[in-house]
Amino acid sequence: MLNKIEHASIAGLHFEPNKKLGYYLVNNEIYYNKYQALLAASKNQQQTRWFFNEEAFMAFPWHHEPEQSLKELYRRRAQQLRDQYDYIRVEASGGSDSTTVIFSFLLNGIPLDEVVFRYPRGGDRNMVGNARDLRSENTLSEWEFAAKPLLDWISINYPAVKITVHDYTDDLVREAETKDESWVFRTRHYLQPGHINKYQAVASAEHKRLVEKDLRICVLWGVDKPKVCVKDGKFFLYFHDGQASHTDQVIGEYSNLTNEFFYWSPDACDLLSKQAHTIRRWFEQPEHANMQSVLHWPNSNFSNRTIYEQVVKALIYTDYDLQTFQTFKPTNNIWNEMDHWFHYNFKDTRAYQIWQSGIDFLVDNLDSNFVEYLDGRPTNIVMYETPLYYFADSKISELNLPFAPGKNLRDLKVNPTTPHRHVINGRLVIY
Repeated sequence: MLNKIEHASIAGLHFEPNKKLGYYLVNNEIYYNKYQALLAASKNQQQTRWFFNEEAFMAFPWHHEPEQSLKELYRRRAQQLRDQYDYIRVEASGGSDSTTVIFSFLLNGIPLDEVVFRYPRGGDRNMVGNARDLRSENTLSEWEFAAKPLLDWISINYPAVKITVHDYTDDLVREAETKDESWVFRTRHYLQPGHINKYQAVASAEHKRLVEKDLRICVLWGVDKPKVCVKDGKFFLYFHDGQASHTDQVIGEYSNLTNEFFYWSPDACDLLSKQAHTIRRWFEQPEHANMQSVLHWPNSNFSNRTIYEQVVKALIYTDYDLQTFQTFKPTNNIWNEMDHWFHYNFKDTRAYQIWQSGIDFLVDNLDSNFVEYLDGRPTNIVMYETPLYYFADSKISELNLPFAPGKNLRDLKVNPTTPHRHVINGRLVIY
């Protein structure tokens, strides 16, 4: 059998050909960049599929809950990565996912080399300082009230860990002078204005010097809480490409730098399984009946995700302080509420014009089926999901409870009447 053609570059950009992070298949050709894949599919009216570790996930016995505790599985995952890499850098947000990654190393005496927090300090004018405002528009306040306290704690208790705070505002302004709409190929999904400057694998001279050494370097991401749903009397685990797209896949010619997901990895199936079963047990309890509807498939809309994540982080991240400040998640990809700082402080700049040109380029060239609109404005790019991986039977009934999602299909990311792929005890079933 001939090997599939792999597209790992475009517009002078070279992508990390790492299939563990997911890839797209169009006309039997592999694409590591989502927009390169969707543009090819739009041009030739081809079907697009996203693959995310299906071989490993289909083979894993999700229905067998591991005996080890979650803390022990987190420790093992941290040690596994430590044994594999010479230098490990955690991309931190101050939230529960990345904080638990950091704790999995430090609280277990496993060395961690660097923690990076990225923040547009030069763009936060009139945007920060209110610890009572949990709207997405106030997301930059997570630096003062969540990330900075975490970094201070690390520097005091683990002084050997290098702390880096990356202000990407200057990069955003400077690069706007030479960028064009091809900036969209620097992102794997998110089209936020600062995303391509915020998440860069080699963003500083020091990181460049480090990657040019003969070291195996890991850029480690806290991706992500498990997606669990109930469908047809069964519990399923699934993944989607939005959350799997935070990494910067543009690594140039460097072959010694690797992006890794701490949780969503074929090397961490036992960890994922334990998380899923921990979530299942909580929702099965009769006293939590009023919350069970957030699991009913399809459950990926904004309201469900917000409620689900608030519950789940308390169950699976037991060392995380639930009083930590955190704003709500944004409702869309393109006109993202988290980017209020950019739309307010950079409205009449070259950077804003270049960002808008990239959005216009995609809207003009992508098949309309790939773009979601709200009130005539493009808001989202289609997201892809994996098969649903069965891990337990369910007795949860579908009821119209207080937190049940709306039945308006416009509010749903997935049409419940569309046939979907299920993996049940290693067998693929489509219905």
